[in-house]
Amino acid sequence: MAVGGDDCRKTPFGDFQRAAARAGLPPEFILHSLRHLYASTALAEGIPITEVSRWLGHKSIEVTHQIYGHLVPSSFDRARAALDNAYQKSEKQKRSGNRR
Repeated sequence: MAVGGDDCRKTPFGDFQRAAARAGLPPEFILHSLRHLYASTALAEGIPITEVSRWLGHKSIEVTHQIYGHLVPSSFDRARAALDNAYQKSEKQKRSGNRR
């Protein structure tokens, strides 16, 4: 079959190329760019990497981590805040329990 013929219309890639052209996007903007933007944004906003990996259809979270791991926000500050909150609740319960 000829390249650029009807074959192109039968793939999501071909559909995307036509839609992108109609939207005025540059030819360099490919479907994979949109997929990468989606994953990068989700991870940067705190969506768990396990979920993003599953949504992308990666066989292993290692694949996702190798590509996008640098975008996962550090969990150290969140963990410290969670532990601080748990400690504060515990202390508050102790104080209110001692008054009874």
